[in-house]
Amino acid sequence: MNIPTFKILEPGLLTTIQDKGRYGYQKYGVPVSGAMDQFAMRASNILVGNTQDAACIEMVIIGPRLKFLDKATVSLTGANLTPKINGSSIPLWESIDVLSDSILEFGTATNGARSYLAVKGGIDVPVVLGSRSTYLRGGFGGIAGRALQTGDNINILSDDTQSV
Repeated sequence: MNIPTFKILEPGLLTTIQDKGRYGYQKYGVPVSGAMDQFAMRASNILVGNTQDAACIEMVIIGPRLKFLDKATVSLTGANLTPKINGSSIPLWESIDVLSDSILEFGTATNGARSYLAVKGGIDVPVVLGSRSTYLRGGFGGIAGRALQTGDNINILSDDTQSV
């Protein structure tokens, strides 16, 4: 069962869905893909109570602007893209409860390049070759194999179906 949790209002520079990646397909020309910073992705998941390999949102340098359609528990790890909820700064490397109708936005990156947003339950997109990760060049995984776009609704899995 998936639960619509947030909507992309602005996509940021390069915002994709990533998990641990897909292994065992390199001999067919399919790269692992997955999160560039595996440690930060795994930590973000642990902070919200997900399995370490649940799908997250990976943001590069300029983060997206999101509207929460339902309450959620989230965490942000990796690069500091100066996140704010409803205009108030929020901490990295902690779990945060977000209310419905809240806006999560990002400012200027103060260090690093990639940040990870985990949501309790994990991101709900189809599993392709054992992974939910977006592979841009191949055009699969994530949402239609592309970066997130304005208007995309992101659904969350129930706690018992988050990993592949």
